[in-house]
Amino acid sequence: MYFLTLDTNVIMEHWKNQKNASIVEKLLELAINGNIDLAITSRIHEDVPNLPLSERINQLEILHINEIPSVTRLDYWKIGRDILGDDIFINCVKSIIEELAKGNQKPPDWRDFDHLHAHFLLKRDAFLTWDKGILNISSILNEKLGIVIMCPEKFLKSYSR
Repeated sequence: MYFLTLDTNVIMEHWKNQKNASIVEKLLELAINGNIDLAITSRIHEDVPNLPLSERINQLEILHINEIPSVTRLDYWKIGRDILGDDIFINCVKSIIEELAKGNQKPPDWRDFDHLHAHFLLKRDAFLTWDKGILNISSILNEKLGIVIMCPEKFLKSYSR
């Protein structure tokens, strides 16, 4: 079984019935059939803070998407839910941000790194996203931390083989 972490943009495609909603439906079908484990970190609450979509977070379980802990962060920490971070990950992210700054490239924001950090700490198999900022640093994160990042359609293509 594959343990996949979804970026918020993946579930948003489904909720808003956007162009990639059919891809998300295929992932949900695999989860319903017990072929994969889908999860999203609790940082989704900061990604989707406003109604009406924030109410849909409570329905993730119906879709067979588990809400997993995020990393502890001042002002966003929930006792009993979130987990402590890892210095190796933090130092890696600092060096990535510094490298991106040298090339005048904008890094992913703190919520993106929190999703990735929790994914790393929980040793899940792949992080699925359409976020170009995350995809642009995927090879670095894979090389330095062993994090596998890909777009959902790439996972589905490799899974169906």
